[in-house]
Amino acid sequence: MKLSEFYQQLKNATGLPSTYHHWEDKKAPALPYTVYYVVERDDMIADDESYFKVRSMNIELYTDSKDEDLEARVESFLNGLGIVPYISEQYIDDEKMYEVIYEFDLEMEK
Repeated sequence: MKLSEFYQQLKNATGLPSTYHHWEDKKAPALPYTVYYVVERDDMIADDESYFKVRSMNIELYTDSKDEDLEARVESFLNGLGIVPYISEQYIDDEKMYEVIYEFDLEMEK
């Protein structure tokens, strides 16, 4: 899967605005929204070439209140890709928003 395909599928599955890595200054939409990004590459190498391209990724879901329905949409999207993410959450006091972080590995197209 390419990142552009991942983006479209995430956006379609959640119905939320989404962007790669961060919103430009003062361009973030109203809550809720998602941000996704590659944390690191962890390719499987064989015979001096990349056999599988694996990306450790995060999806961050931002909301103004705890929203289990939106969280379930993100989880369902990932489960549909065969992914069971590690999930953590926090409240960002100075931004007055909740953040749920989904950490997972995604196999990319070679």
